[in-house]
Amino acid sequence: MIIKKGDAMTKYVSLIIDIENSRGYNVQERNAMQEFMIDCIKRLNVLFSGAVQFEVTFSAGDEVQGLFRDVTSAVLYLRLFEMLIRPVKIRAGIGVGEWNVKIEDGLSTEQDGPVYHRARQAIEEVYKKQTQRYRICSENDDDLLNHLLNSSCTLKEQQGYMQNIAFIIMELLYPFTKSDFVLYKHDIITELLKIKYEYKIGKRNGYQTGRPLYTEDLDTCLHGDVLYVVDPINIDGNSFESEEVIIKKNMSSNIAEVLGCKRQNADMLIKRGNSIAIRAMDYIALQYIEREQRMYGI
Repeated sequence: MIIKKGDAMTKYVSLIIDIENSRGYNVQERNAMQEFMIDCIKRLNVLFSGAVQFEVTFSAGDEVQGLFRDVTSAVLYLRLFEMLIRPVKIRAGIGVGEWNVKIEDGLSTEQDGPVYHRARQAIEEVYKKQTQRYRICSENDDDLLNHLLNSSCTLKEQQGYMQNIAFIIMELLYPFTKSDFVLYKHDIITELLKIKYEYKIGKRNGYQTGRPLYTEDLDTCLHGDVLYVVDPINIDGNSFESEEVIIKKNMSSNIAEVLGCKRQNADMLIKRGNSIAIRAMDYIALQYIEREQRMYGI
């Protein structure tokens, strides 16, 4: 093991994610959640390989953490993970700062520096908040950024099981992404959707258990068993006209084809799940974060 002092001028981004009230689940539920989280994390790490300095991995109990090269990518990772794990609620802290104690060939959990301390501070602050589930902590004033980051949380929590599924499909077909790396690989996003379909959740959470209503087997609804990205949405920090960007032609029809249902049913799931409103809020937050990256020195 080799320990090196890092470059104090270079900023990195640490992400810590924690399951809310994890002790409230029984052993069977916790084991199922952990297995599902491992399956998701493995695939998300592949999707974000161009933006991850250290892969996201379990650090202790139900907590996971990783190190990213920029804030936007860390938030994109968090968004997808949060969609997939729902209805289980998570909290997250994002720290921005120097990574100045480097363990070569080590895991993210073995590294240290202000970037990790600030992520820990951020998630500890979340525990004290009633209206926030995620926080960013840097050397700067992060109040507006944290407000934008949490603006869609309430609407997401109101989504039912099939509304959540339709929302995930929308995200996979029309993903928010960055221009400097290829986020989506067709085989990986197909696997993510399939394991989400298999994810069993407790009725006590108020969500339907088991597989979707409209099809017995997801494989019969995919183009050659592979889900393809239709139109990625670039996060470049320039545009803030969300509706012009996120509302796409034939969106309901494409989601209906994956679900194996009528277009009208898919459209109903999108509307009742407030999918467009949620993505509009998230788009504004992501564009603001990307535009303001310079204040983090990244």
